[in-house]
Amino acid sequence: MMPDYDVVIVGAGPAGSMTAKWAAKGGAKVLMIEKRQEIGSPVRCGEGISR
Repeated sequence: MMPDYDVVIVGAGPAGSMTAKWAAKGGAKVLMIEKRQEIGSPVRCGEGISR
């Protein structure tokens, strides 16, 4: 039997990661899928995301 998720996010870049974070903080069961083996390498640009 496959587990149930409220949200499935494809891509762990800046937008996908923030979406997963806030959905999980809101109580959703989140599955995030990323094609690369290591998230954050190489560094991705978030364009409009400031510190």
